[in-house]
Amino acid sequence: MDYIPEYYQKPTLILGCGNTLFGDDGFGPAVIEHLEKHCRAPSQVALLDVGTGVREILFNVILADKKPEAIIILDALDCDREPGEIFTVAIEDVPEHKAHDFSVHMMPTLNMLKELRDLCHVEVVVLAAQPESIPETVQSGLSLKVQEAVARTAEYIVQKYF
Repeated sequence: MDYIPEYYQKPTLILGCGNTLFGDDGFGPAVIEHLEKHCRAPSQVALLDVGTGVREILFNVILADKKPEAIIILDALDCDREPGEIFTVAIEDVPEHKAHDFSVHMMPTLNMLKELRDLCHVEVVVLAAQPESIPETVQSGLSLKVQEAVARTAEYIVQKYF
C-alpha cells in the first residue's frame, strides 16, 4: 500500500460501529463521540467512528505492513440481555443476524476479525451493548438505557486502554 493512514500505525484501534439513524444501533459511534468530547486519547490509541464502514478499515488493516496490537469493536448486539447491559462477546459468538445489514455481524467482517486474531496475532475485542430497540425505519437517538451505557463503556475504555 502506498499510503497508510496514521491510525493504522497505532497500537490500539477502537472502532465505533453502527448506524446512528437506527436508534440504539448508533451505540458504537456514540461511545467514540463521548470519548472524543470528554477524554483525551493517548497517542497510542486511535478512535474512529466507522459507522457502517468497518469492512474497509479491517481490510486495509489486514493489508498493512504494520498492524495494531489490539482492535476494539464497539457495537450494539442483540444477545437477549437486559437493555443497556455492556458485555464482551467472542467473535464466534457474534450473532449472524441483525435487523439491519450495516454492522459488524455480517460473515465477511467476522472472517476478517478471525484472520486478524488468528493469522495476524492482533487482539480483537468485541465490546457490545444490548439495545433496547433497533427500529425498522429511520429513527435517530439512543434509548435512555443505551445512552447510560455509553458513559459506562467510555469509562471502561479509558481505564483499560488509555
